[in-house]
Amino acid sequence: MVSDSNLLNLLHNNPNDGLEAMMENYMGLVYKIVHNQLSSVLSSEDIEECVSDVFLYVFNYKDNIDLQKGSIKALLAVIAKRKSIDLYRKHKKTIDLKVPLDSIGENTFEEFDSVSDSVSNNERNKFLIDAIKSLGEPDSEIIIRKFFFRESSKDISKVLGIKANTIDKKSSRCMNKLKKILRGVL
Repeated sequence: MVSDSNLLNLLHNNPNDGLEAMMENYMGLVYKIVHNQLSSVLSSEDIEECVSDVFLYVFNYKDNIDLQKGSIKALLAVIAKRKSIDLYRKHKKTIDLKVPLDSIGENTFEEFDSVSDSVSNNERNKFLIDAIKSLGEPDSEIIIRKFFFRESSKDISKVLGIKANTIDKKSSRCMNKLKKILRGVL
């Protein structure tokens, strides 16, 4: 393993060898961080591209690296975490990780026989959706996934990165909050 000062010198004096040495030393670390953040939501190709972006970013940032402030390993870890989060957020909407609350409506709830029942129930459904939205994130997403889409706590925990028992506790607390909010309305 090359020391940070030698690696930084190599990055400046012989960029190709420096990049190769940095990747050789820290590929496992960067890949593990990115994989842990994105494996449940993105393909292995997307993960590999994110890993490459991390190394490219640090390579391009080489003139600003100050070893007095921290190690190259720490810098790579921080950049890997940030790039993973950015990629997750970017793809969150397109890969439908987040349940669009506005899409829940008449098709999600029971069909009604008469027009007046339908209008009345649509108003209640809108009030229910607004109440769920008022819980904020991630609580509203947990409630939608658990009670409308019947996803297990384990599946929800994988998507949201929250422990399954925490999902259970949050859903229980959220249901109590919803009961108070909806008292007498539904």
